[in-house]
Amino acid sequence: MLNTTNNRFWETKSLKELSKEEWEMLCDGCGLCCLHRLQGEEEDAPILTTRVVCRCYDLQNGGCSNYPERFKLVEECTQLTIDRAAEFDWLPPTCAYRLRYHNQPLPSWHPLNSGIQSSVKPYSVFSLSPVLETENIDLEDFLIS
Repeated sequence: MLNTTNNRFWETKSLKELSKEEWEMLCDGCGLCCLHRLQGEEEDAPILTTRVVCRCYDLQNGGCSNYPERFKLVEECTQLTIDRAAEFDWLPPTCAYRLRYHNQPLPSWHPLNSGIQSSVKPYSVFSLSPVLETENIDLEDFLIS
């Protein structure tokens, strides 16, 4: 159980005011940012999401299998930072980073609100029957419509 009842920092602080620990706590662990995406060559082409997760994603337990080394292991891993928050509109609409950037509240099921880490599961990558990345996979066969 998360202990957040006395310090609801996500409701009172701007993203720029968050400590590194608070920034990390915003992540609900849904894994949706770990899904592969495709985008056409045109600058304004839509970003299409697939059901294929990064090779470092742990499908059994959820989350990155090597979070501290993720940027070294996966070159295309997106580094979500406070300074890049304006770029996060490609993230799912339930993403806490995106919501707080737009001064919107976190959903009731977010672990910071519910106090239970597993409350995110019905809204996570697992709700999409994810497929683990393999070397010979055609991402277009796994687009989410």
